[in-house]
Amino acid sequence: MPYTNLTQKEKSDLNASLKIIDKYVIRSIVDLSGNIIDVSKAFCNISKYTKEELIGKPHSIVRHPDMDASVFKKLWETIKSGNNWVGEIKNRAKDGTSYWVEAHIEPNFEKGKIVSYTAIRTDITDRILLEDLNKSLNKKIKIEVEKSTQQLELIQQEQLKSVKLSSIGALTAGITHEINTPLTYIKGNFELMKYDLEDLPQNEIRDRILEDTEVITSGIDRISNIVEAMREVSQSSTESREKINIYHTLRTALIVSNNRINQVTRIYINGNLYNMDLEKDTYSFFSTVQKQRIEQVWIIIINNALDELVKIVEYEDRRLDINIFYENSKVIVEFKDNAGGIPKKILTKIFEPFVSSKKSGGVGIGLNVAKKIVEENKGEIFARNASNGAVFRIELSAEGINDTRE
Repeated sequence: MPYTNLTQKEKSDLNASLKIIDKYVIRSIVDLSGNIIDVSKAFCNISKYTKEELIGKPHSIVRHPDMDASVFKKLWETIKSGNNWVGEIKNRAKDGTSYWVEAHIEPNFEKGKIVSYTAIRTDITDRILLEDLNKSLNKKIKIEVEKSTQQLELIQQEQLKSVKLSSIGALTAGITHEINTPLTYIKGNFELMKYDLEDLPQNEIRDRILEDTEVITSGIDRISNIVEAMREVSQSSTESREKINIYHTLRTALIVSNNRINQVTRIYINGNLYNMDLEKDTYSFFSTVQKQRIEQVWIIIINNALDELVKIVEYEDRRLDINIFYENSKVIVEFKDNAGGIPKKILTKIFEPFVSSKKSGGVGIGLNVAKKIVEENKGEIFARNASNGAVFRIELSAEGINDTRE
């Protein structure tokens, strides 16, 4: 019914309704170029612009830079073709704050032609913020769950290691006791036999037998070192620390391992080919350590290197370099083989118990024992790959030297 035909009361009611709509409905009308023709009071309230600031301005005055331009391209294509468009839009108010609306935009026709566009919007800011909050919370929950899962796995791994160590500890305690008893008997009687030999008149046979006793003594010492390594799993050693030439301990370890070394590879010390005839005092690098335990470290590392080097077919292609030198008030001992290096998946945990690259013949406690010995001797041990092999570096506190490399 025409507005002029309304009664005064109907006009008053209609005006009251229009005021309510103007106050609460976010409405805007734009011309064919997108310039604002009219806006509601609700539009002004949410955008924080006055009506005077908006009339005649492009509707993009409230566009938020986060919105993809393709959204508005699709919007204009839709309404210019005479169809309605519905979608969610992020806007920016005059003070820089953002708000979200669900927009319903439709063209206005006169005599079949589009003359303007009207948009009715609903404020959905709270809903969007709640969705974003839920997404953020879900993301944080996922991260925390993953962290907790990883921590649980680590705890389980540590518990498993602890159980294994406890079981091995109980076993080795009995084994070392059973081995030590006859070993002590053999060692004591063998020393008495050596004294008897030394008392004999000097001749070629007596001297040759005494030379052979050195090899036997080395074998007995090796068994003692193996027993000591087993003891390391269950308890700490009480061997006292003393100032010694680290090269001497290295030489002892090489003598103990000599038979296997000869079968597997050539060894170079500071670039010089090693053999049993190398002078005992060729090098002097002093540190205060537990002598036999440090020797056990060298034996563990040397034997690990031999285990890898033997996989190389040709003897001539195998090589183990041992370098010993002073650096920054420390004695450095480095072992480098050319057996291909440590697998990446175990490189970072190579010193953990029960970690081994060997397919058979080892339970993976040797390097863990070596690390424990080095650390109890106030040193550090590191492993890395270099060129075509593995490098084990041991750093011990030096005694009475300058900070230079010999």
